[in-house]
Parts: sequence; structure tokens; C-alpha cells
Amino acid sequence: MEKIENLVVRLVGWKALLFYADPCVFDRWKWLQHHLLPGPLRTFDAGCGSGVFTIYASKIGNQSIGLSFEEKYINKARVQARLSGVKNIEFIKADLRELHLLSDRLGVFDQIICFETIEHILDDKKVIRDLSNLLKPGGKLLLTTPFKYYKHLLGDKISEVEDGGHVRWGYTHKELKDMFNEYGLDVCVQDYISGYLSQQLTNLMRITGKVNKILARVIVFPLRVFQIFDRPVTKLLKYPFHCVGIVGVKHGINKEAKMI
Repeated sequence: MEKIENLVVRLVGWKALLFYADPCVFDRWKWLQHHLLPGPLRTFDAGCGSGVFTIYASKIGNQSIGLSFEEKYINKARVQARLSGVKNIEFIKADLRELHLLSDRLGVFDQIICFETIEHILDDKKVIRDLSNLLKPGGKLLLTTPFKYYKHLLGDKISEVEDGGHVRWGYTHKELKDMFNEYGLDVCVQDYISGYLSQQLTNLMRITGKVNKILARVIVFPLRVFQIFDRPVTKLLKYPFHCVGIVGVKHGINKEAKMI
């Protein structure tokens, strides 16, 4: 499976990774396009997974660093970055729960991406604090996480311990804004991401993926064209979005955010 994915990346380019993932990943990339600044900026992808958003940051000129605690994802990200032809990129294997120990190694950033990560960590406030401490004054934290009241997708469940699963269902914008404000981040953007159509396509991919993962992508791929109607259909049906997106700007002088 991974060999096929690498071959497609070699032939088509890094954007093929967006279609290997579920439709909600594509939605998050579209959101990222609106808010991640291009050019020679330092960007940190906290909880980078297989690195597609880290690679995107490098493709638009950022000096990007991706971090994940899973070695298989880091190895995969490094291969895909090489196949994508990006040089201004680095991947680090480390635990976000110990981010405060890495501050000297990482330095400070103009932008931080943290997508679908804090719902996996019990001490979410510490993660926000540590990320804020890595931002330059005026730097931005771009974060997405499941909406607290979304309709659960097939296979979704809660873990009682930090085993890689979700330890909470999600957040509201207000809950995130309160944490951002507590640690020196002024919220400038609040959005909803991935509506009814994207969620149902993701469910379909999960169902067919139990039979064959390649088959799942073949079946879902042509249907993804309907994602252009996702937002109006979702509003018409009054269906809850899957994720919330929020952007916070670091204010004040360059000092550590308030400790817990």
C-alpha cells in the first residue's frame, strides 16, 4: 500500500497525499490555504502525522518542521518529502506532551499548525501554553479539532488513557478561545470545517476500507467532486460540522505565556 502511495506521489506530486487521506483532510488543507502565510517564514507542524501539511508549508516557501511521536509516520513523512522534492523541511520524532523540553532545539516560529491533535492529549492546556511559548510576537497558531457536538463518524470512540485515540469528543469555539486568551493568543478567526458531504464520504471510505483500502479510494475519489457543495448542503440540512478551526495571534512582548 505504501509503495503504491509513494509511486503516485512520484508521478503526480505531493497533492496526491490529500486524496489518499479521507475527505476531511482535504477540507483542512483548503482551510489552511486561506490562513498559512507563504514566504520565508518558520512554520512548525505540531502533530504532523505523515507530513502532508508540513510539505505544503515548505512548498509555499516556509522553513518547516514537523513533529510526531510515531516513528512510522516520521519515516513516511521523510520519504514523501524527498519524493516531493522539498529541501526546506525537517521531521522530528518527539512527544508533544514534552514540548517544553524541546524549546531550545526548536527555537521560535512565525506560524504553528496544530491539526486534529489536542483531542488526543489529556493536558490540552499545557499543549496550548507550550505552543504559544514557541511563537514570536505577532506569530499565529492555526488549530483544528473536532467540534464538540459533531455526529460521530463510524468507528469513532473515546479512550480513557492516552493511547493515540481521542480522550474527548471535541471543543466549542468558546472553549478554545478561552484557552487561547489564557496563554497570550488573540483569536482572529473562528470557522467550521467539513460538513455533511465530507463526513458521509469519510464514512463510506471507512466502510469500504474494511474490505480493501485501495478499493475505498477508487470508489470515493470520483465522489469527492461533490465536496464543492458541502457547506451549502450542510447549512440547508442544519447538520453539525465535523471540526472547528481557530487562529490565534501571539500578543505582547516575547516572554513565556502564563504558567498553569
